[in-house]
Amino acid sequence: MNLNKKAYLLEILSIVVFIVLILIAMFTYGGGTKFDSTITGYSFWGNTFSDLGRTISYSGNVNIISMVLFSIAYLGITFGFLPFYYVFPRVFKNGTIQMKCAKLGSIFGYISSIGFFGVVLTPADLLRPPHMILAIIAYACIFFMSLFYSVSLLKSSEFSNSYFYLFVVFSILFFITLMMQLVGDLIANRIMAVIGQKIGRIAIFITYPILTYKLWKLEK
Repeated sequence: MNLNKKAYLLEILSIVVFIVLILIAMFTYGGGTKFDSTITGYSFWGNTFSDLGRTISYSGNVNIISMVLFSIAYLGITFGFLPFYYVFPRVFKNGTIQMKCAKLGSIFGYISSIGFFGVVLTPADLLRPPHMILAIIAYACIFFMSLFYSVSLLKSSEFSNSYFYLFVVFSILFFITLMMQLVGDLIANRIMAVIGQKIGRIAIFITYPILTYKLWKLEK
């Protein structure tokens, strides 16, 4: 198996592990939301993913198991995507606008990974300001990454236009996600931030496997 295929396999594996661990973390979460500490367990529309990484849940219960699972899930996807960011630009011919845009997109991808790594190191209940700043940086960089990846896929001889449209839709969804996160935090609208976050994650876990499957098929 060559380097590119190893990178694609690692990326997909990190997504699968993330989903599994986050689901388990939801079942082990200590309970409570920002506005209702009496809620039992994890509320899909009331809790953010960051709540899973709290040392103490909103209900006041120790949240270590959920925090550990959250941390492993985010570290896995942080490092699991790094090889993909490295190999994706190599799909395009040297010197082309497609390759240059893919490289710029990957730079934003690297920065987003640094942001998510910082999110793990700053639990929301202990270090909320840096946690939120790092999360916004990570989400913003994913948006810019998707924009440059969209351009790299436009009129590419390796990809049909459907992949360009796929990433255009992804970019729009992630822009909405970013705005919902920012506005939700500014006006203290928890549900807006929560829904935006869920939309963003679902968009990533649909879009990237589709692209990765195509990249795998391009390997000789």
